[in-house]
Amino acid sequence: MSKKMSVHFMGIGGSGVAPIAIIAKKMGFEVSGCDAATEGYYYNKLKELNIEIMKGHDEQHLNGIDVLAVTPAIFDLNPDHPEIVQAGEKDILMTWQEFMGKYIQKDKKTIAISGTHGKSTTTVLMANVLEVAGLEPWALAGTIYKPWGSGARIGDSEFFVCEADEFNNNFHNYHPEIEIINNIEMDHPEFFEDFTEVKNSFKKFIMNLTQPKILVVNEESQGIREVLGELKEEIIKNDIKVIGYYIKDKYEFPFYKEYKGSFIGCDLEKTMFEVTCSNSTEKFEMMLKGLHNISNILGVIAASMEIGIETSKMKDAIKTFEGIGRRSELICSINDIMVFDDYAHHPTEVSAVINAFKLSYPDRRIIIVIEPHQISRLNLFFEEFSQALSLADYVIVTKVFLGREKHKKIEPIDINQIISKIGVHKAVYEEKFDAVLKHVSTIVKEGDTIVVLGAGESYKLTREIAKRLTTVGGKYKNHNYICGEN
Repeated sequence: MSKKMSVHFMGIGGSGVAPIAIIAKKMGFEVSGCDAATEGYYYNKLKELNIEIMKGHDEQHLNGIDVLAVTPAIFDLNPDHPEIVQAGEKDILMTWQEFMGKYIQKDKKTIAISGTHGKSTTTVLMANVLEVAGLEPWALAGTIYKPWGSGARIGDSEFFVCEADEFNNNFHNYHPEIEIINNIEMDHPEFFEDFTEVKNSFKKFIMNLTQPKILVVNEESQGIREVLGELKEEIIKNDIKVIGYYIKDKYEFPFYKEYKGSFIGCDLEKTMFEVTCSNSTEKFEMMLKGLHNISNILGVIAASMEIGIETSKMKDAIKTFEGIGRRSELICSINDIMVFDDYAHHPTEVSAVINAFKLSYPDRRIIIVIEPHQISRLNLFFEEFSQALSLADYVIVTKVFLGREKHKKIEPIDINQIISKIGVHKAVYEEKFDAVLKHVSTIVKEGDTIVVLGAGESYKLTREIAKRLTTVGGKYKNHNYICGEN
């Protein structure tokens, strides 16, 4: 850039904004940001790069700024703030996704990973495979990946791997060469009126593909099946190469190729599976848990084959991938009590996580602590959440994290109704985090596995539980994490 463009990120502490701010800084943009708080899960890397983080929002932040890139959540939380209004009047306002599509992905070979679940894990793994293959990709995921120190990988090539989110139709800003869609389900009821709107959003995303137009899909997802069926003529007309993958249920569609995954077995350290395409079968190992992760990996393998990456490189990348922050992340192991943190906040994700732990640890009691995420989601999936949580041996539900619904007048839900559905003998509601900590202390015993779920502030609760168990009397065993610092 002859003259550095100056971009200010409003809501820079968010899981998507922080990584794109880091990438923008490394690409040569002048970067600053503001947020309601100046401390958070994603802040360490921002500060390492000397990115100024201003507390609160103020129109004075716009002085000398070329672009104000905002998190879409701000339009729900504070759409009339003077900083937003003035940026709109100056015609410098855009979402960070618009900024990424317009400036960051320019002249890049973009691989976009979408779907209701599994986007972050798949995105990071896709970037890892490219890295092991020596292709040095740029990458962005809404998470913390420890080897990167954030959700951003700084690259040195034309490849750009990104997580593509359907909320607010954010992924319509991207025009990738390759898309991986893990699944399509109803979610974000605060934005989408119904599932038809969700499907229409994904259809537009698919039609944004640019040459060579490669679409990799999980053919076991009912939502994907519906989208493929409804979009079949357009897919054929536009020469989109559709590649399918599945574990159990094949879908009849004119796929260019298909990959079938087969679970072999697992132990405490790894999961073994096979992948078959045409008449060729290869064995893989992964450190991740659960069939849902085998499914995610199939999409990565299919996309990697189209790029021309050697199978041995894929195997190495998959075998050594330890996972990302807040996805079944081991926080500590104390007196044979394991404490994990997970981002799951949709009933399908909750079911997948619980089943993964039951598969990997069949002899351990699985205790779930969950912070529900948004009232509208809890209302929409009341029965599904009840059924998913019933899979656990014991459940503690805490207060709902409101997020984008903080200032909306939504009738609160009676959590005790969910407790009754699960069964009062195995579930309890504790509104305050302090009460959750006390309750955990009274019921936990050696051999238990505690998994804390949520996309709000539950990560704080995970670390407080670990600290509480430490003070009860125990040294850390077999882990490299320090409670409260990762």
